Amino acid sequence: MKKLFSYLVASVMLISCSKDEDKNETGSNLSNTPTAKATYDNKNYGIYKGVFVGSTGNILINFKNDGATLSASLVIDDKSYTYTSNNSTTEGTNSTITFRYNNDYFDFTVNSDGSNPTITNIHISGHSNAVAQVLKEESYAQAYCFEGTFTEQGGNGTLNLVIKKDKVEGLFIPADFQVIPPLKGSITNNNITATIGEDPNRVATITGIVSGNNIKGGWSSDTGSGSWEAHRTL
Repeated sequence: MKKLFSYLVASVMLISCSKDEDKNETGSNLSNTPTAKATYDNKNYGIYKGVFVGSTGNILINFKNDGATLSASLVIDDKSYTYTSNNSTTEGTNSTITFRYNNDYFDFTVNSDGSNPTITNIHISGHSNAVAQVLKEESYAQAYCFEGTFTEQGGNGTLNLVIKKDKVEGLFIPADFQVIPPLKGSITNNNITATIGEDPNRVATITGIVSGNNIKGGWSSDTGSGSWEAHRTL
């Protein structure tokens, strides 16, 4: 009986571990359903998702997606922070909102139709070189955030992406924190092609393949080349 009990305990633990491993490997805890309301698909209100560098993380902005809530959730180096705003807003107008958490803050600006969302004036303790890139999620098109790294001479840098439908935007920060323009590109049949910078003589090219919640690829420029990989975090 004692042996049988030990066997049952071991079996339950094995099954439990297997489920945890499957969850971690597949990212089943991440939603694949947009939370943006159709009412605001072409307005300033709604859901915005993006990525953060200056360390690494992601951002989810709820701009009155439920008609009332005005908040921003930031995950930086696996720690979560909730920013709020007391600014007044009007549906369907150009908007600039300041979000605050204790002494930290940033400005979020978006056009009346939800286009051109940007985050500027970032002041976050311990992250003096912080930059963020966001896209508007729509009821029919979810935004997915990926965080990763790339190889380069002298160490590894940070490469974070946000993907929506056929659009890819992100941030590419070398180990020396050199200021690099945002990357922009497209995705077709899970194949990513993006560029960094607009100078044709100094542009960097990014390519990659999306496989579930993971992306792997390569990059090249006039200064070198290497590989990169990223994993979905939002």
